[in-house]
Amino acid sequence: MHTPAVGSQPVYTPTADPAPVSGAAKPYSDPRVLEQEARNYAELDRLLGASPEPAILSDVGPLDGPLRGFGSTEMVPAAGQYTVTAACIGASGAKVAFGQEHPGAPFRPMELAMDCAGATSQVVALQQGYVFAHLLLPDPGDTPWTGSVGGVRVTRAR
Repeated sequence: MHTPAVGSQPVYTPTADPAPVSGAAKPYSDPRVLEQEARNYAELDRLLGASPEPAILSDVGPLDGPLRGFGSTEMVPAAGQYTVTAACIGASGAKVAFGQEHPGAPFRPMELAMDCAGATSQVVALQQGYVFAHLLLPDPGDTPWTGSVGGVRVTRAR
């Protein structure tokens, strides 16, 4: 900023401030944690399980470290009963929020606590339209990076 003096009073002259540094957080590169994270994703995939039908919504992501969390919105093709399955590996206290918004209806997302010892499932009635699911974490964003992961899958109930 340049403030030339005019008489005895400085005059503020705006100048171009440097642009704030932005961009995506840089992922860690610790090979041991990366290997643990890869093992955790493989176990998470096993816990979320295969379904005879394709998943309506499926998302996974890290529960700690610099790039944590996940969230998705997908189209439910037809009203009916659907199974929401969530699981995590290597952490505790995480939840998945999921639900649908309907014009004129109160917005009431549901929460499903993730069991890091196995998968947790709940059968819910969904309408045709969009369904969302995103990760809710209890800890602040500066947690150490351990490679813990979580995920959610929504499939038509059997």
